[in-house]
Amino acid sequence: MSNQSQTTREQTAEGEPTPGATGAIDIEDLTKVYDPEGERVVAVDDMDLHIGAEEFVALLGPSGCGKSTVMNCIAGYLEPTEGEVIVDGNRVSGPDPKRGVVFQDNRLFPWKTVQENVEFGPQMNDGVEAGRARNILDEMGLDGFEDAYPSGLSGGMQQRAELARLLANDPDIMLMDEPFSALDALTKEIMQKKLIEVWERDNRTVLFITHDVEEAILLADRVVVMTARPGQVKDVIDVDLDRPRDPEVVTTDRFTELRERALSVIREEAQRALEQEEGQA
Repeated sequence: MSNQSQTTREQTAEGEPTPGATGAIDIEDLTKVYDPEGERVVAVDDMDLHIGAEEFVALLGPSGCGKSTVMNCIAGYLEPTEGEVIVDGNRVSGPDPKRGVVFQDNRLFPWKTVQENVEFGPQMNDGVEAGRARNILDEMGLDGFEDAYPSGLSGGMQQRAELARLLANDPDIMLMDEPFSALDALTKEIMQKKLIEVWERDNRTVLFITHDVEEAILLADRVVVMTARPGQVKDVIDVDLDRPRDPEVVTTDRFTELRERALSVIREEAQRALEQEEGQA
């Protein structure tokens, strides 16, 4: 890691981004209510969270707790029922290429080649330099696959293309909803390393949703654990492990302590979610 990147990580850990950094997210009194067919469901209720510019935050919680709802409100895909999301001092009112999104299932255009998929965003965004997509393809190890279609790629290669698509737009914020959950263990480790390399080099803000506690602790500066629905912040865990993090860090005592703390909170909330479901049955 460069000295500049190391400095950024130290400042972020203290909640102080580098001068001029962008990508700060403030979730203020966020409530989101769904009302499909007259059945009112409160997905997120009065949630507050600050994510510093250039910070890597992982979001954990039991299924159905509103993690994806929070991400979609930040992305601008959903409008809060109450409260608001502020990015760099501006209220989010819709999607913006500076807030890039990667989902569990790739959203590549099946009728476009890998190169066409990655170039599509920059072509729509005048603020992105020409030739950036070509460089990103090489960086993601997709050289030689430029003319392939998504259906001809393995799951790991599809996620590489999806990450390349995101990075080609040069976003300030990367919103990632369980992007590696469908990958085998080795491919998942490779993609985790690639993501951290990109983050440490470019100093972007990352909100990473996962159900994998070890993945959250391995990647993030902070792990935010949400309650069962309606989702709120239950616990915030500062991950005080040195960077860069070798995969062997999972064998250390401190990693084990952090994992057990997160698991304890999640178990409690998962049990509460189960009791909620049984009460509705």
